[in-house]
Formats: sequence, C-alpha cells, structure tokens
Amino acid sequence: MSTREAIVKGLIRRRYARHATPGRGWGGAERALRAGYRPEQLASLPAAVIETWAGCGNLAASADPADARVIVDLGAGCGLDAHLMRALAPHAQVIAIDLTPEMLAIEGVGNSAIARIAGDMEQLPLGKEVCDLVIANAAFNLALDQDRAFAEAWRILRPGGRLHMCELVREGDLPAELQADPLGWSTSLGGVAEERELVRTMRKAGFADVRVSGHRPFEPVIAVNVTAIKPAGTAH
Repeated sequence: MSTREAIVKGLIRRRYARHATPGRGWGGAERALRAGYRPEQLASLPAAVIETWAGCGNLAASADPADARVIVDLGAGCGLDAHLMRALAPHAQVIAIDLTPEMLAIEGVGNSAIARIAGDMEQLPLGKEVCDLVIANAAFNLALDQDRAFAEAWRILRPGGRLHMCELVREGDLPAELQADPLGWSTSLGGVAEERELVRTMRKAGFADVRVSGHRPFEPVIAVNVTAIKPAGTAH
C-alpha cells in the first residue's frame, strides 16, 4: 500500500468512525426518506442504524433479492441496506463488509442474522464465486483503485450473479485540487467518476449488460442507479 493510499484510507476510517459515535450521525433518517425509503421500512430498523445511513439512493426499490442465496453488501456502513435485504429475502445469507469496524459495531446492527466483516472492497476477505447478489450504496466512489474494486466484486459473484448499486457520477472534471486532496476522497467526491468512465471500468472488470438509470441531483454531483451481471458461463 502506498503512503497516499494509507493516508486516504485512514482518513476515510476516521471520518466514518466519528459518525458512528452516538449523537454524531449524518441525519440519515431524513436522507433515507428523501432517497425513497418508506417510513414503514425504516420503522423496523434500530434508530442508530437509520441515523448513520450515508447512501445516495434506495437499493430496496431496485435490487430484488428474491432468488439470491447469498447477498454481499459492499461499503455497508451502518447496515441499513443489509437489514432490508435480509427482510426481503429471509432465506438468504447476508454479509455486510465495510472498511470501518465502528460502523459495523453500531448498536443494533448485530441483533440480526447478518454476518459483519471489516474489510477493504479492493481486497475482499471472501473466496471466489460465493454470492448471487452484490449491492453497494455510494461505496465505489470511496475506492482509490476502482478497477480493483470492481474486479473484486466480479470475482466474488457466481456466474449469472448480479450487481446492483446506487452510485455517484459527475459531469466534467472535478477541480484538480479536490482530486489531489486526500480529504476529497474521504468526503466521497474525490473518487466520483464520469458516467461513461464508470461503465467502462465495470465492463473492463467483466460485467455485462451495464445499465445506468434514475439520474437525480446530489449536489455537486449526480446520483444514479446501476445494474450489471456477471455473464453465465464465465468464471474467475
């Protein structure tokens, strides 16, 4: 790991660890309602989980987990989406992975059948072809090496498996000083790619049928829904 990578990932961990502290959330309940989560969905979750949610869209509305046996939530944070996937697919094993242990340890996250693993999405602590569905909510923009992060998501998916994510994209270049500033990465902006660049990176990793939809303002960038598949008949 380079010095810069270590610095940036350290900043990301510290930022999210602070927000995992009781009383220092992001106002996640209001954000989640704006993103389209229904009040009755949120009512079933621990308050601390809702308050620290930091996604950019409603995964529960697009990622149908009905046929999934194993679901992996990358950059799971407080585990809100992992909880909802478990509620929608009680038959499935749900694994929540996040870089920040403090987020996974939020009170209430562990009171479920969700496996929690502290890990880096650029080097996932999972074997190959272990899941049917990968979900991520405003997570890949935090990866310093997105080629590697998408390659890892592809690796852990079984052939025919699906990737569903809510992600941030930009139009045009970000200011050079923001891209160079480690703090820019820790606030989710430094790693935001242009839409065509994001699609190209996913295809390079091996994903097919990459679709981007639901464009909506998320100042100063744009939030989108992204789906893709690992083609059947392919293997790592």
